[in-house]
Amino acid sequence: MSIDKELREGLRQAADSMRCPPDLYGRVQQSYQHYVHEKRGRSPMKKRLLAGIVAAAILIPSAVVAAPYLADEIFGSSATIEQHGGTQEDYQEIEEALQKAKSKLTEDEFKTYMELSKQLMQLKLKITDENGIRHEEKLTKEEQQQFEQLASKIAPYFEKINGTPKP
Repeated sequence: MSIDKELREGLRQAADSMRCPPDLYGRVQQSYQHYVHEKRGRSPMKKRLLAGIVAAAILIPSAVVAAPYLADEIFGSSATIEQHGGTQEDYQEIEEALQKAKSKLTEDEFKTYMELSKQLMQLKLKITDENGIRHEEKLTKEEQQQFEQLASKIAPYFEKINGTPKP
C-alpha cells in the first residue's frame, strides 16, 4: 500500500473511534443556520435587481438605435431622398409615417402596404428631379396606369392609417 492510502486509512479509523459530545452537533447546526440566514439577506437580491435595471437601461436604447429604418426598405437610404430634393427631416417624417402604419395595420396588411409603397415611391422617384419637382410626363402610358392602380390600391390603407385617403 502507498503511504497516501495508509495515511488515509489511519485517519479514517481514528475518526471512527472518536465520539463528539451531543451539544457540539447542536452548536454546529446553530452556527450553520446563522450563516445561511446571513447569506439569504436582501443584499444579493438588490444587486440582481440593480444589475437588471442597468442592463435594461443600456440594452433598450441600443436596440432602438440598432433597429433598421423602415424607410430604408423603400428608398435604400436617406441619400436617395436627398438626391431628389428632399431633406433628412423629410426622411424622418416618412419613417414616422411608416412606424405609425406599422402600429395601425396588421402584419399582412403592413407587408402589402410596404410593397405597394415601395412600387409607388420608385415611380415617384423616377419623375422627381433633384429640386423635388415632379415631371409626370416622364412616365410612359403603362407606368402612368400602374401609378394610378397603385394609388387606388394603397388608398384604403391610408384611410385606415390616417382616416383620410391620400396616396
